Amino acid sequence: MADRGALEAAAAAGVIGAEQVGPLHDFLASQAAGVSPAPSGEEDLRFIRNFHDVFLAIGILLLAIGLAIAVTVYVSTSDQPDAPSTVILSGALFAGCGAIMWLLGEIFARRRRLFLPAIAIVCSLTVFMVSAAALLYAGAIVGRGYAGPAWDLGHMPQELRVGILVALAFAFIAPFAFYLRFRLPFSLGLTGGGLALFIIVAALIANFELATNLLPALFLALGLLLFSAGVAFDARDPTRTTRLSDNGFWLHFAAAPLILNGTFGLIGMAFGTSAGLASVVGRDGSPDAALQAALTLAVVIFLGFISLLINRRVLIVSTLITTGAAIGILMNAAGLGAGALAASTLIVLGAFVLILGASWHSARRALLGWVKPEGPLARIFPPETPAAA
Repeated sequence: MADRGALEAAAAAGVIGAEQVGPLHDFLASQAAGVSPAPSGEEDLRFIRNFHDVFLAIGILLLAIGLAIAVTVYVSTSDQPDAPSTVILSGALFAGCGAIMWLLGEIFARRRRLFLPAIAIVCSLTVFMVSAAALLYAGAIVGRGYAGPAWDLGHMPQELRVGILVALAFAFIAPFAFYLRFRLPFSLGLTGGGLALFIIVAALIANFELATNLLPALFLALGLLLFSAGVAFDARDPTRTTRLSDNGFWLHFAAAPLILNGTFGLIGMAFGTSAGLASVVGRDGSPDAALQAALTLAVVIFLGFISLLINRRVLIVSTLITTGAAIGILMNAAGLGAGALAASTLIVLGAFVLILGASWHSARRALLGWVKPEGPLARIFPPETPAAA
């Protein structure tokens, strides 16, 4: 059986179409295993094929950690570890570590098309480049001092604020450059998350008090932007068979925590708190806590409805912890003991996942019966087919 890397190489050479890679791989795998092909529209985890990929990814991460420790030890044992020249040297060494990761990308991401090792490479590359940018910039301002709190962005010197933005810019520049070169879908999701982080910190630096008050709305807005980008990729591949669908998957993966934190933050602000659902854990016996948890659960249910419409389970998975907390708070209002509370919460949460998973296709078929298979809406809300039952 041809592996997926060989099929994608064939698509890159023009032998087969890119949209044929997924279906052909599934067909060959089913023939080899003697089973029916996977249903169309499923979210296949194409970033891992076998334990060999895991083995290589572990080796890459160990190498990256070892390089980081080596640079740190080398700099800390120098005669003047705080001197500007030493800081600049450490930044250059971290940039060199990033170059090593890029070369590994040429081998494992571009030549061998191993997705899980490539994910380890781009994560390591991003950390190295952010560290390098921060240290190279800091080398120019070392010795000028900053005695304020480490995270008081509202009172930092202007040059230090600029340095933070310069460093964080590489949180999306590095993975985006990796995506342009290697077309790794995960790196596009990492780019979206890094860009969101950069915008949030930039807003806090520009006006700390105002940005703090508007932080939940900012989280929600950025999450919806990433979600829209994911839907745009999904619309180009409604059958979930090409790399475009993988791009959408990782953008949804990055968008979900932002949407949840933003929404729960706004709910918390409506109840006079600032930490969303987490703020009610300590007062989960109060009526406000139960109401806030109920609203949180309503948001999760609505997000599950959207997940069904666009056929993306990743949005549901990202809500499981929050859903469990909300269910626990609601059940605690009934006066259950600690053991019964934990058991009932897990039972309800597990039953919710099992019921939704078992009825996923039938629920989608009932909800999307009005969508014409060849219509424009079918690209955003792909309808179910008899083969997916």
